[in-house]
Amino acid sequence: MKKNYVTKGLAFGMVLVLSLLSACSNGAEKKEALPSTEKTEAVTEAKAEGETKAAETTTGEKEVIKISTTGNHTYFSETNEKTGELQGFEIDVWNEIAKRKNWDIQWEIAGFPGIIELLEAGRVDTVADQIGVTDERKQVYNFSSVYFYVPYRVVVAEDNDTIHGIKDVYGKKLGLLVNDIAYAFKDQFDPDNKIQYVEYDKSTAVHTDVALGRTDASLMSAMHIEDVKQKSGLKIKGVGDPVYTEDAAYPFHKDERGTKLCEEVTEVLKELKEEGFMHETAVKWFGFDPME
Repeated sequence: MKKNYVTKGLAFGMVLVLSLLSACSNGAEKKEALPSTEKTEAVTEAKAEGETKAAETTTGEKEVIKISTTGNHTYFSETNEKTGELQGFEIDVWNEIAKRKNWDIQWEIAGFPGIIELLEAGRVDTVADQIGVTDERKQVYNFSSVYFYVPYRVVVAEDNDTIHGIKDVYGKKLGLLVNDIAYAFKDQFDPDNKIQYVEYDKSTAVHTDVALGRTDASLMSAMHIEDVKQKSGLKIKGVGDPVYTEDAAYPFHKDERGTKLCEEVTEVLKELKEEGFMHETAVKWFGFDPME
């Protein structure tokens, strides 16, 4: 953004620096484990080794940025069946960030919560796969500016005519993944603990049980309900208004390198938004821009 006068440029620069520092938290702090009820032995054993792996940052003249992603998250991070290459909203955004920063991306593929555990173990610099910001996670990681809003709705069996929104789930069973981000919003939609929670290790099991009526309802990203329904063949449907909206951002370690990367990525995200790149990429993959 250009200014006509030097004094105005300096003032803008000071504001930008302060805003970046605000978005990316307070410099370097000691890393802690992301709260989890289940930890894999692989992550535990890799922790010491992993602290140095993410710091291997150069190849030739380009800095290497290691990013974990699932490669099977519709629209966000998919694997092209013909080429085997990664594609999706997250991939396009990060390819553009890397181009502008002259970085090389090294993608690390894992399931969920493996993509988070790789970050926890120091094996990657960040995660690109619709990672929601919560107060609990902010205690452990620096987060870039929010780049995506994700509304979640109640999902029930297609022939269910008794549940029309989250309040109709009171006194019934709600299926969620272990450590599901929905728990971070529980005080909003179930302040009096009227819902019976049933935990699952795999999202496919949640959807199946909802379709079969073994579990009364679940919560799902509104933009994925129809896709899951079509690909799985399960008879499910979304009902009611959004229960909560997740803010997606990129997590980074609370150390010198992580803080620097967070600030740089936040700066580029601001540019991409102002130039219309984020809007165009969202429309390309989702058919609409959730940030509008």
